[in-house]
Amino acid sequence: MTPAYHPEWLVKFWMTTPGFNMVNPHYLLIVIAAVIGAVWFVQRRKAPSEKIISEEDQLFIHHLHRKKVIERELAVLEARLAEAEITEENFNKMKNEYQSHLAQVNKELKQYT
Repeated sequence: MTPAYHPEWLVKFWMTTPGFNMVNPHYLLIVIAAVIGAVWFVQRRKAPSEKIISEEDQLFIHHLHRKKVIERELAVLEARLAEAEITEENFNKMKNEYQSHLAQVNKELKQYT
């Protein structure tokens, strides 16, 4: 069996440094690994748990997001009419659709207040 290979610079550094030369490097590595493992374990246990969101809260957030999207689409629709990208007839049809969706979302949001 051949001896373990340690770089010459590492052996020289360890043997010439006061204090290090009196400590077994293998034991020191074991202690350092144990300390790092303990710190990692403690930090992992102290990490804040993810906020648990109930199903109702998720639905409320979803409805709020839908309301914002519909309101943004209504604003874009008016801009498209101003730029003559759509006809007045299509504008009224789409606006009525969006307003009916918005009314439905507002009705569902009122359940949470």
